[in-house]
Amino acid sequence: MLEKYDRDRRLYEDLAASMRSLIGVLTPSSGVSPHSISSRVKERASIAKKIEQKDKYNSLDQITDIVGIRIITHYSDEVDRIAELIETEFNVDFDNSVDKRSILDPDRFGYISLHYVVNIKTERSKLLEYKHFSGVKFEIQIRSILQHTWAEIEHDIGYKAKIEVPKPIRRKFSRLAGLLELADDQFVQIRDDLKGYERAIRKNIRKKPENIGIDAVTIFEYANKSQKLKELDEKVAQLTSFQLRPLDKGDAGRHVKYLQYFGIESISELEQELIENEDSILRRATDIGKSNRKQKTASQGISIFYLHQVLAAKRLDKEEILPFLNKMSLSGKSEREEFANYLSNFFGSDL
Repeated sequence: MLEKYDRDRRLYEDLAASMRSLIGVLTPSSGVSPHSISSRVKERASIAKKIEQKDKYNSLDQITDIVGIRIITHYSDEVDRIAELIETEFNVDFDNSVDKRSILDPDRFGYISLHYVVNIKTERSKLLEYKHFSGVKFEIQIRSILQHTWAEIEHDIGYKAKIEVPKPIRRKFSRLAGLLELADDQFVQIRDDLKGYERAIRKNIRKKPENIGIDAVTIFEYANKSQKLKELDEKVAQLTSFQLRPLDKGDAGRHVKYLQYFGIESISELEQELIENEDSILRRATDIGKSNRKQKTASQGISIFYLHQVLAAKRLDKEEILPFLNKMSLSGKSEREEFANYLSNFFGSDL
């Protein structure tokens, strides 16, 4: 068996790499973006040890985990969605597959995952790049990132069974396993709550903007829904020669701290400030356009970004502007004093 392993080692390595790539291509259809997909081929020493310890293998083909693929999901409920994909795309040997989530005793510590033994389907094995793998079984392990964390730490500690753990430590293991399982459930709940919140904001942001507070979600939705902001952004883009790109949630989150700094607490207040300061925002955009900067693009909501600067020029004393720029990390450090002088003189004698 070990001689066959040596001869087929290259085949196993090619299978591991190919299946890792294939699963990476397939997973988007499940609606899940995994945290990671990895592969490994068991080392010769591990194969030899397994053969010696188990004393039940008559051929190498009976060892179904020589090649292993591990899929780590962000959330525990995504394990089942990936599992459905695997069952659709591969032949699953259910007799040798194990769902440790269903067999874990209530009083046992330890963490859980789903193990499938599979091989590629006949129609896929007819393709040139897969024909060498026909009939070769391998293991796919699916677990959440918290389940993976537990398994890795447990492996590092070195105890594989409950009875091996000293009794004073056993209770700590059990409590920690329960906490991680609760954390897994709570992360799913938080994700679902955020999605529900986003749906509610989309529905109410036009109807009751005065009731919508400022956070990354509301800024993101406002930037995508407000006709006023869209029109103002287009004017800014013309003056600066910027190409507008979609706003991402990271950029939306950065707006929050600026708006909070100036006490803007609702979407209706934000829109009112944009209306009142439109001329100043466009003047700031004109100055940017004249500066011949290398920047070619800006995200939707660029008008909000210039509003922050206009409000700093309008509301802050000269000695307060530089600390504001430092706190918000606006412009490069070497340029902040010059930028502070620009903002302090932005309105001149107009105010």
